[in-house]
Amino acid sequence: DRGAPTLSGGEDQRIRLAAQLGSNLQGVCYVLDEPTIGLHARDNQMLLGALHTLSDKGNTLVVVEHDEDTIRRADHIIDIGPSAGRRGGRLIAQGDVAALTQASDSQTGRYLLHAMRHPLQARRVVALQEQPKLTVQGAHMHNLQGMDVDMPLHRLVAITGVSGSGKSTLIQDILAPALMRHFGRSTAAPGKHDRLLGADHLSDVVFVDQSPIGKTARSNPVSYVGA
Repeated sequence: DRGAPTLSGGEDQRIRLAAQLGSNLQGVCYVLDEPTIGLHARDNQMLLGALHTLSDKGNTLVVVEHDEDTIRRADHIIDIGPSAGRRGGRLIAQGDVAALTQASDSQTGRYLLHAMRHPLQARRVVALQEQPKLTVQGAHMHNLQGMDVDMPLHRLVAITGVSGSGKSTLIQDILAPALMRHFGRSTAAPGKHDRLLGADHLSDVVFVDQSPIGKTARSNPVSYVGA
């Protein structure tokens, strides 16, 4: 009972892959540009399994990826570099994972051997009872089933979960439209929910989605958000 435009990116991707898996075509070259972007780790394995099923039927898959699981499960790897921009554009190594790890110029190979370690900063304490928060009560749309959620303010908050669990519905269809309407930026009705609490703690809302930033050379994130 769902229209295709309401599906998440991962769900839409699985529908298109399922159509190809059921077509029984052979000798087709599939080109995929970063297919794991935005997918949960569980969905990565489902995707890779589907891709291997396509190749087992006699098809060729050329995948541009940075995902470690995808690289390790590839039958043949082509590493281009050694860095980006004017420092890139050369073939560094090709073959299996061992060939990459033995190439001294391969940043990918070094990462596959020893994952980079970044300096860690102390985690900022979040005490929901003691600081302002946004609360969405009774979110009930698409796959959301009457969910109540608290989002602490003055913090970086990440929404995560497997594909189709309701992340985009909560943020794009309920929270952002509700805040837009609260600040008089839009009259569109948000997705079904009971109440939004805590919006008075905010001064404005800026919603940045996956739309192109702009078509001119001067476009940048600052001009995009209207600052």
